[in-house]
Amino acid sequence: MLRRKWYLLVLGLAAGLGGGYYHFTKQEPVYRSTAEVTVSYREASLPVENDLNGRPQSPQNVLGDYLHRIQTPPLIQRAVEEHDLADLPRFRGGGSPVGTILGGLSGRQIEGTRVLQLGYVGKSPEETKAVLDAVVATFIDSVKEDEQSVSQEAVELITKANDQVRGELESAEAAYREFQRTSPLTRGEDGSPVNPYAADLLQIDAHEDELRLQLTTLTAEIDAIRKALAEGGRREALAQMAAISRQNESDGESSPAATQLSFEEKHLDLLLELEEARERFGENYPERKRLENRYAAVRKLMAERAGLTGSEESAKSFLDLFVDARQEKAEVLKAQIAMLNEEYASTEKEAEALRDAELTERELRDQLARHAAMHTALVDKISQLDLTKDAERVRVASLVPATLGALTPVELIRSLSMGGVMGLAVAFGLAYLLEQGDRSFKGPEELRAEFGLPLLGHVPVIPAKTLRRTKQTGKLDPSLLTIHRPQSRLAESFHAVRAGLAFAARSGVKVIQVTSGDPGDGKSTLAANLAVSLGRSGKSTVLVDVDLRRPRVAGLFGLPKEGVSVTDVIENPDKLSDAVVESGVPGLSLLPCLRKADHPAELLSSQAFEDFVEVLRHKFDFVVLDSPPVLAVSDPAAIAPSADGVVLVTRLSKRTRRKVQESLDTLDRAGANLLGLVVNAVDSSGEYVREVESGYYGGYGYGYGRTKGSYYSNEKAAPPVLEEPASVSGKAPVNGH
Repeated sequence: MLRRKWYLLVLGLAAGLGGGYYHFTKQEPVYRSTAEVTVSYREASLPVENDLNGRPQSPQNVLGDYLHRIQTPPLIQRAVEEHDLADLPRFRGGGSPVGTILGGLSGRQIEGTRVLQLGYVGKSPEETKAVLDAVVATFIDSVKEDEQSVSQEAVELITKANDQVRGELESAEAAYREFQRTSPLTRGEDGSPVNPYAADLLQIDAHEDELRLQLTTLTAEIDAIRKALAEGGRREALAQMAAISRQNESDGESSPAATQLSFEEKHLDLLLELEEARERFGENYPERKRLENRYAAVRKLMAERAGLTGSEESAKSFLDLFVDARQEKAEVLKAQIAMLNEEYASTEKEAEALRDAELTERELRDQLARHAAMHTALVDKISQLDLTKDAERVRVASLVPATLGALTPVELIRSLSMGGVMGLAVAFGLAYLLEQGDRSFKGPEELRAEFGLPLLGHVPVIPAKTLRRTKQTGKLDPSLLTIHRPQSRLAESFHAVRAGLAFAARSGVKVIQVTSGDPGDGKSTLAANLAVSLGRSGKSTVLVDVDLRRPRVAGLFGLPKEGVSVTDVIENPDKLSDAVVESGVPGLSLLPCLRKADHPAELLSSQAFEDFVEVLRHKFDFVVLDSPPVLAVSDPAAIAPSADGVVLVTRLSKRTRRKVQESLDTLDRAGANLLGLVVNAVDSSGEYVREVESGYYGGYGYGYGRTKGSYYSNEKAAPPVLEEPASVSGKAPVNGH
């Protein structure tokens, strides 16, 4: 679109620049006054100086807030009222000047400093200075008032908070004293409350743990002896008992069993020797008898010392005494543990009764500490802070007073830029609207996408001087460029159509119908040049003029108006040999229409025409049918079923889209096999040809006004080289040839 409508953009840009310059010349003189204000800022020390979220404001935030405040209507309104700005000549009698002042006022922070630079643009030097002085003075006064308000608010806030905290502190102290007076808790050496039962519970727990450890040890010893007795007999059990005795000393118990056991533990070696002898020797063996007698004497002595009778002494064995002694001790330990459990339960009830008092005492003490800390902090703040000085966290002062307004040059570049942008925008919109309304095709891709058919070729516009008859052209029409200028770029465009049909020929297409949408699209010129190109390619070709209403073939090739016509052959196939004319071009024959038919549509849709075409199909390699336009008459639809394929010729115009679509619809309804489109009379200076030459079709520059294909062509006209000249004799059997 930009390539096609570039002239509109140029005109729009020129008009916009002109308008911008005119606007520049009509502007009034502008004066500008500047002033600078310094802002001193310290970190906030009072709660009211923080932002809404409780965070201290940064210097950047403060400067940004004040820069915004300067340019707000309330402050400007105050400046107007306090400094009588409405009496200035510019504003006198014109209503409130607040909006005008806001429009001319500007400000910025000088980077890296705490300085605000203000500016005002007006119509006179005095006006700009007066307005800026008033704005700066009003701003400084408003900041001071705000700071004084902050100081007073801080004093009231701290005083109120201190009174409230002091009252809460006194109430907390009274509640704590009352609790101490009635509390059942005792006090430690440091004065802290103590639960007397808590230490007793710890001692009971420690004593119980010790007894349970002893009980576990005794139970393990008893189990070990019983296991040894069950698995290894008395000897193994005695060995286990000896190991336990060596690890544990006597507990000094006074029971008979314990006394007997203590005595026998000293003679374990004797008992072990006796058990070994019993296992090794028989009952009457001397050594065994000696050990048994010795052991009996020891047991008797032990029984006497323990005060046991003979029956009691014999009833208890050494192992039984050992186990009984430990079981007695285990029972004692269990009894002690049970007593400790009863004592722990009783003590725990007493301790539980005092735990609520402990929690209450802790809560009261913590509450008292918090209030005391808050009160101390507020007292320190009041005693250390000089509120009069401390509250002035922001100090604003005039650093550079407002200057007398200086003349500001009107920005010519700005006016021109705005005008140019507006002109381009209008031109672009107009170009877009024109582009949307233009329904013509801009390139081959649009044609292929619109109709879904291949493009067989593009034929350029034939210059008018080329179409003039000369002595060299003779009777042949100058439009037969494949004869007159066979090596020209124009002729190459027809050869390209022939090449485009090569694939169709390989698919069995022999009878090719050439038609167009409207008269004047160039279908006869294409059919004639295509037939010449096919004939010169070595294929026997016949060009048949089936435009029975406005025949053109005879005129193109300079044939006489007398002889056998194609209409005669359709009605009588035996006259074919008399009607066929040799064109003089190698391989090309002609079958002209020398007389118009009375009923062409009926003749072309008859069975006789189909038989006629079938005869030509078997006689020639290619049959080219020059048929009438599709949208003018119904003849092409009648011819299409007899042809193997149809080539549609069209010219580019605003009607091309509708014309081609209607033609294709008509041929589709007739059952035609559409081979493709040929675009005729392509303008070498148009947008379409640029798209053609930028793509596949422009690879060699065939005939579109460019010179890059000159290597392959010869534009000079040459006399047509024919095998024999076309001459007619009334008595000749083959149309005079």
